Amino acid sequence: MNNREIANIMFNIATLLERQHSNPYRIRRYREVAQAILRLPHALAERALAGEPLGIPNLGSSLTRKITVLAAIGQLDFYDELCAELPPAQQRLMKVPGIGPILAERIGQELGDADLSSLLREAAARRLQQVWGVGPQRSAAILQALYPDESPEPPPAAAAQQPPRGRIISTQPTLWDYRPPTSKAA
Repeated sequence: MNNREIANIMFNIATLLERQHSNPYRIRRYREVAQAILRLPHALAERALAGEPLGIPNLGSSLTRKITVLAAIGQLDFYDELCAELPPAQQRLMKVPGIGPILAERIGQELGDADLSSLLREAAARRLQQVWGVGPQRSAAILQALYPDESPEPPPAAAAQQPPRGRIISTQPTLWDYRPPTSKAA
């Protein structure tokens, strides 16, 4: 694992703990450690495998142990336990790189707790892209992570040409486009 992936998991742990209303100091410490990992000039995985100190200042023994296991093995039981409390659809989405607990929850709320086949249909109909925070690239990444061997069917031509329906209520022309009505003089 590289430092960015380790930091991403630390940020996800902080978010999951925050959703559980855990100790705010513990949540803040996980976020601080994730930020410190992103600033490191060296790879944590190399140091963890060599048994060297991680190089993160003021790191307690518990977090040192968790980061070392995560960097060396690529899996952390504590993180898996936190993810196990989520609905199954959100658990699958959390395995996609770049999707954290908040976006997984948002997708679950917008599309319902969809199973894999319905998620593929939603992505093909471009409804997945209507979820705030999911664009074409992230939608493709979700499909690639969930279905590595399959390529999604292209959406029907009618669905591709329809304007996206979502959170936009209406648009208002700018003042530059405004022309006052002309009065007809007799």
